[in-house]
Order: sequence, then structure tokens, then C-alpha cells
Amino acid sequence: MIMKMKRTIALGALFIAFLGTISFSTVNAQETNQSLDSNGPKIGHINSSELLQLMPEREQIEKDLQAYQAQLESQLKTMSTEYQNKVTDYQQNEKTWSDLVKQTKVREITEMEGRIQEFRAGAEEDLMAQEQKLVQPLLDKAQKAIKDVASEYGYDYVLDTSSGAVLHFPESEDILPLVKKHLNIL
Repeated sequence: MIMKMKRTIALGALFIAFLGTISFSTVNAQETNQSLDSNGPKIGHINSSELLQLMPEREQIEKDLQAYQAQLESQLKTMSTEYQNKVTDYQQNEKTWSDLVKQTKVREITEMEGRIQEFRAGAEEDLMAQEQKLVQPLLDKAQKAIKDVASEYGYDYVLDTSSGAVLHFPESEDILPLVKKHLNIL
């Protein structure tokens, strides 16, 4: 359960990082040394959250992450079962053991607690790294498609309306349909 919450937080963090990259970046459709025409810059907007949800690769990424998470959770469950067995054994036999055996068993249980905590922390980091590895190509593809469409259709700026960072923007054209077409998403 902790892993699912961390995964959700990690997905949110990656998405926010993507939004920040797109939201405040400008897409120059003209050479930087060219002057803008008398009508001013051409501004478009897109909901990148909607775009990412529509991309077919997203489903496979989610499946791969769920499988990887299940693998980590299985290992954690195995470790937890072993730990619980050691605790139960200690509770059932402590009265018959010598002080030296008790100390040894307590040390084993304490070390096992530490290994479980280390594994849990490492698994969360590993899951976030795996997620970054799987999601980054999708984010790169979306950003490239947005830049390509902006360049092709002459948009000087593209604002991301899904980030909440843009509270007000001038009337502009939504380029999501053009980006979907560029990515062959129906």
C-alpha cells in the first residue's frame, strides 16, 4: 500500500516536472533573429495531461510498472513472513532459552527489521527510478510532437492549460487535435 502511494506521488512528481518543462517553455516557430509580424505572436494552448492520457504507450508503461511493483511487494512479503516467523518463534520459546540464545535471537530479529526497512526504502527508490526510465521517452515524445506541431503551424508560444500555472491566457487555438494527428492518435 505504501508502495502504491509512493508510486502515485512519483507519477505526480514526474508529471509536474513535465508540465513545468512544457508550461513555461516557448516554442519559436521562426528564427530567433526574425522579427514578429505586426499581428504579434501566434499563441496556442494544449492540455498536456489529456495528451499523455491519450498516448497508447501509457497503458504499457502502467502495466510494466505494476508488474515491477508486484515483484518488489512479493519480495517484501517474503521478508516480512520470515520476520514474523522469527518473532513468533522467539515468543514461543524465550522461556526455555538461555540468555545467550535470547540475545542472539533478538539480534537476528533486529537485523531483519533493519534489512526490511532498507529494502522498503530501496524498493521505493528503485520503483521511482524504473518509472522515470519508462516514462521519460513518453514525455520526450510528447514534447517533441508539441514542438513539431508548433513549428509546422507557426505557433510562437504554446501554453499548457493542464498545469494550473496559466490562470489566464489570451484566446488561442487548442493544438491537441493537431498533436494527436501528428502522433496518429485517433
